[in-house]
Amino acid sequence: MKLKWALTIIIVLIAGMLVNTLYVAGVFKTLHPHLEGSLQMMYNQMPGPEDMDVDYENGLLFISSTDRWKSMKGQSGDGAIWLLKLESSAEPVRLMNTYSGEFNPHGISLLKKDSNTWLFAVNHNASGNYVERFSYRNDTLFHEKTFAGDEMCCPNDVAAVDPDRFYVTNDHGLPKGFMRTLEDYLLLPFSSLLYFDGTSFSTVAKGLHYGNGVNVSKDGTIVFLAETTGRDIQVLRRDPQTGQLAPRYEIDLETGVDNIHIDDEDQLWVAAHPKMLAFAGHAKDPQKKSPSQVLKLTPSVDGYSITEVYLDDGNQLSGSSVAVPYKGDLFIGVVFEHKVLRLGLKR
Repeated sequence: MKLKWALTIIIVLIAGMLVNTLYVAGVFKTLHPHLEGSLQMMYNQMPGPEDMDVDYENGLLFISSTDRWKSMKGQSGDGAIWLLKLESSAEPVRLMNTYSGEFNPHGISLLKKDSNTWLFAVNHNASGNYVERFSYRNDTLFHEKTFAGDEMCCPNDVAAVDPDRFYVTNDHGLPKGFMRTLEDYLLLPFSSLLYFDGTSFSTVAKGLHYGNGVNVSKDGTIVFLAETTGRDIQVLRRDPQTGQLAPRYEIDLETGVDNIHIDDEDQLWVAAHPKMLAFAGHAKDPQKKSPSQVLKLTPSVDGYSITEVYLDDGNQLSGSSVAVPYKGDLFIGVVFEHKVLRLGLKR
């Protein structure tokens, strides 16, 4: 009898965990696709334009590109940073790059200080995972430094605060293997956020559910951190001197948040995966579609007001990962497809 009750309890617990995983993954969610604007352009030159950042002053959109479907098969990801000059009608161009090794960029961060422009990029290659720093001049990226450390087991996104200091997310606690799979499907909080202080890495946030996009407020006092399977954005108070963080609150978005962009009006633009199991299927098979979503978070008296700007069932755009606004247009990138969507937003 005791064994029977024990088995019953185990079965109920497993069933409960399964239902919770399906719920968090958006399996039971009903989608109502819409677009708060009009389609202007679809750029198809770049494989896997997973992250973007913009120089608002000069109208330059930097795009991180890697063919992740090829990389997952052990082939060259043909990684590059592309540039779109937003004040012209030109197509995106692949930037010249003086980095001599294998370059497969993931998250990127643009840093402007005085008359200098730097681009930081998470780089995955056969020898490991790194953060690369480039200076940008005359439509060329000049490689300046590689940041390496065993602490970066699974880097995803980077947010630079000065030329030698930055935050970088580990989206998992383990680089590969069965436990990593369990981490995803059991929603285990093994992810973390690291801070490089100019000398060494330290963990400044841990116990995260798939820490993904990270960004820093314009005044340097707040860090915004996306938890994909946590379906929220952590808002953390930052000490500008030490880089250390203290929790403030979280913004529950009930979707698989990816990268976070902050515009000149301090609004957050968040790309997301509303059906995360569909995204997992899309990662394995290009024929399977994954819905795309963009949310705009506008500062208000009691936090942020949330507007869903874009929702697609995956046929127009699958696996949205980043959204960047510029003068009434919105650029949306994806993890795998060869697509960047340019929308004209409703005014």
